[in-house]
Amino acid sequence: MQVRMTFLLIPLALAVPEPERVWYTLASALRRRSELSIEDMETGMGNDIVLPQVRFSFAGPLPESRILLVAGGRPPERRWLARAAAGGPLWCVDSGIDACRAGGVLPERIIGDGDSASSAGWNWGMSLGVPVEVHNPDKDLTDLQLALKRAGSIYGQATVILTGVWGGRFDHAFSNIFSLLGSEVSGGGRCCAADETEVMLILKGTDAVAVRPAEPPAVISLLPLSAECTGVAIEGVRWPLRETKLKQGWPYAVSNRPVPAETVHIAVSGGWLGVYLCWDEGGTDKPAARA
Repeated sequence: MQVRMTFLLIPLALAVPEPERVWYTLASALRRRSELSIEDMETGMGNDIVLPQVRFSFAGPLPESRILLVAGGRPPERRWLARAAAGGPLWCVDSGIDACRAGGVLPERIIGDGDSASSAGWNWGMSLGVPVEVHNPDKDLTDLQLALKRAGSIYGQATVILTGVWGGRFDHAFSNIFSLLGSEVSGGGRCCAADETEVMLILKGTDAVAVRPAEPPAVISLLPLSAECTGVAIEGVRWPLRETKLKQGWPYAVSNRPVPAETVHIAVSGGWLGVYLCWDEGGTDKPAARA
């Protein structure tokens, strides 16, 4: 008996979500969260990054660990630093020790080569009895990169808040932002650079966030930190966007204005997107410590 076998080739479409569907799903989840009161959201800290002047709420959970790194750029205001430090471990990166000493905030760890910290600040740090990792100034990595690598070895992945990053030299700020973006410790988590006047939250891949400031910022800008960001959307602002592609070589989505009494929702379906908020357009050029 001869058996005839028939083979059917059936094309299977990959179930890739449409950008519009991604935006709708994420935005819907965030709207449900943004309808909660501040008291209700205090019980859902696993989904929020809370800074003294703004709360970022995500649809999904954040890493269990959170760390605040104090670097050597423009020092944060003392009260802001004290409140930000209440959320978890604080490490000083080199001359960040001066900001901690001035603010009366005790670090859990100090990392750096000590070349940009003041003698008084560095000696104060050495007297605290906390772990200190002193590196040779003739090294390949920056002090911040060493701190990020050390944090990765301890925490695996964590939400990283970096302060003392703004002000000073552009090359320092550029290196700090992209080191924060590319570090393993923040690779699967969230990260932001912040002080009392400027905050930049970094969104990676398919992500969305609801922004709830205590006081509306003067501006909100969307900065493509990768070659391009796709599926970018923002609402709750004067000039909303929907399903927009932003290119790093032509960044135009700057200086947007929040609509009063509205929660700002932002989403991206691909790329690395910087969500930048500024509360004091005229006061961000105050003298900075060396990075």
